[in-house]
Amino acid sequence: MSDQHENANGKIGNEMADDRRTYTIGAFARMTGTTERTLRFYDRKGLLKPSGRNAQGHRFYQEGDLLRLQQILTMKYLDFSLDEIAEHLSDRNRDMTATLNLQRELLSQKRDQLDKAIGTLDRMRMLLEGAGEIDSSLLLFFIHNIQNEEAQKRYLAERLPAPVVGAIFMEGMPEAERLELEKRMTAVLVELTGYCREGRSTDDEVVLRSGLQLVKLLSEVIGQAMEHLSEEQKNEMERAMSEIGNPEAELDPALFYSGFSKEEELFLAAVMEKVGVMEEDWLKGVSQDER
Repeated sequence: MSDQHENANGKIGNEMADDRRTYTIGAFARMTGTTERTLRFYDRKGLLKPSGRNAQGHRFYQEGDLLRLQQILTMKYLDFSLDEIAEHLSDRNRDMTATLNLQRELLSQKRDQLDKAIGTLDRMRMLLEGAGEIDSSLLLFFIHNIQNEEAQKRYLAERLPAPVVGAIFMEGMPEAERLELEKRMTAVLVELTGYCREGRSTDDEVVLRSGLQLVKLLSEVIGQAMEHLSEEQKNEMERAMSEIGNPEAELDPALFYSGFSKEEELFLAAVMEKVGVMEEDWLKGVSQDER
């Protein structure tokens, strides 16, 4: 190759009888929109070996290499792995049409996953508007519930009356109204867990006020559904809730992981219990006044 020389455009001239154009790695990279680093990587992987090297060991490429590089870049654009690309390029008899159909299906699935992930993040951003600072564990808890909402519905539908499951997930509620309720509940939960981390007592008036607000929001969500349950469905509901509350019959942790620390769980449970007692006392007082 000692009779070769590189011209100003990066082409390598050859005084021997050879009318094929050859290019240095830099010129070939510029012509194809890649980088020298990428071309060296493809060389190491065996995907695109240069047509030869000059006396100094520098790679040079010919126009025939351009077709192979175009095939590699096209398959990369279609999200084929480098191993898959190497396999296809080495097997001329492979049914490329069938392979492309399969790849389209895989890309469609990936698109659906991306759309779902983007939708989850958009919904989470809306729920967190005005909620203040949120702990990362609680944030992941909310995202997990959005991501697994349909599976949670199916799981609870086997254990609770359909109207209650529908109410829990606010089915049939206008989207704007549902979003507003979810935002308010998210804000109260963030508030309560913040109080726990601050070390506030569960008897703190501010804490109990937030707890009462959460109870009212939950009642607003499922109250109407409970009113329309038959006596049989109410009994079924009580049995299901007692089973769910049994420590030996916990909810599927893959679908319903807490997201709260043990301390936060105990704090929230204590607050809800005290709020429940307050409501019972209030109702008794109303009943006595009526008499």
